Amino acid sequence: MPRPPSGHRGALDILVTVRHLEAQGLRPTPRMVRLALGGGTPSAIAQTMAAAAVTPVEELLDRRRRELESDILAARRHLAELEAELARVEELAATLPPPAKG
Repeated sequence: MPRPPSGHRGALDILVTVRHLEAQGLRPTPRMVRLALGGGTPSAIAQTMAAAAVTPVEELLDRRRRELESDILAARRHLAELEAELARVEELAATLPPPAKG
């Protein structure tokens, strides 16, 4: 999952910001969170804050971490396949006789 475009925050950004505001003794509102993030839609922020009551931010972070680790592992496997294919192509190129002059 790519990082959201500028001005549009993801759920994890929102929830971590909420946690930081709570740690400062504040009771965050969607507007407060929007100001702290420097943007975002109040309705999306409010929905994310409501969802946090069901799923703790730590669980969401762990889930996202596992997804990213899985994606990285898949990318490493794919890179290894590409490197092997490149090595085969280079071997073939090395065996190719020079073009006939004519």
